Amino acid sequence: MNKEILKELFIVLDKMFTSCQIDYEELRVIEINKELFDDYKFVRIVNSFLFNYSKIQDKMGAKLFRRFLYVINEIDNTDIPMIDILNILEKRDILRRDDWEYLREVRNNLAHEYPLDFNERMTNLKGAFNGFEILQQIYKNIKAKV
Repeated sequence: MNKEILKELFIVLDKMFTSCQIDYEELRVIEINKELFDDYKFVRIVNSFLFNYSKIQDKMGAKLFRRFLYVINEIDNTDIPMIDILNILEKRDILRRDDWEYLREVRNNLAHEYPLDFNERMTNLKGAFNGFEILQQIYKNIKAKV
C-alpha cells in the first residue's frame, strides 16, 4: 500500500516537474526586463513556473519526504515533526537542511511579493530558478534511493 502511494506521488511529481521544466527552460533564455512584465504571455509563463514550483515544494515537503522515509523503513509512522524528517533526509544525503531553509525562504518571499516592484520580482524569480534546481536534485536523490 505505501509503495503504491509512493509510486503515485512519483507519477504526479514527474508531471509537475515536466511542466515546470518547460517553463523554466523558456524563461532562462529570455533576457528579462521590466517591460516584459507588461506582456501577458510572459507573465503567464512566469506564473505557471512559480505555481508549479510552489506545488512541487509543497508536495515534496508535505507528502513525499514522509512517505519515502516510511517506505525505506527510516520511520515507523508519518506523524513525526518536519525537523526530524529533514534531519533524517540530511543524514541519508538526500538534502541539506540549509537548502530546505533556503527553499522555504524563497517560497515565503513569493507569497508576499509586491507585483509592482520589478527588483523584488527579479530577486524572487532568480531565487525560484535556483530553488527549482535544488528541488530537482533532491527529487533525483530520493528516486535514486528507492
